[in-house]
Amino acid sequence: MGDYWEDNGIKKPQQIVVCAACRFKDVMLCGARHFDSAMLNQLEHMKEGTKPSDPGERWEQGFIDQFGDFLTREEAMQIVKENGQPFNIERNRGDTYLFSEGLY
Repeated sequence: MGDYWEDNGIKKPQQIVVCAACRFKDVMLCGARHFDSAMLNQLEHMKEGTKPSDPGERWEQGFIDQFGDFLTREEAMQIVKENGQPFNIERNRGDTYLFSEGLY
């Protein structure tokens, strides 16, 4: 599979952080905030075996970009800082890890 942007002669848009996401293996939940009502509704409708069942298994919290790629909190913060995306450092409690409170 080639690169869509390059294959079609289109300049790829600047990457932006779109919304909060939680990932477990190959499953992602998305919402405005981590484990908000939208994510909990998605989780409620998942089939057994596709979500953590062992207490030691955890969802990884992060974000997705406009291409649907999962970003860790650190990766998301780097993108926000590099592209000048609106960001409130006080609400975010620093500039190492991104929290949705700092983004919107």
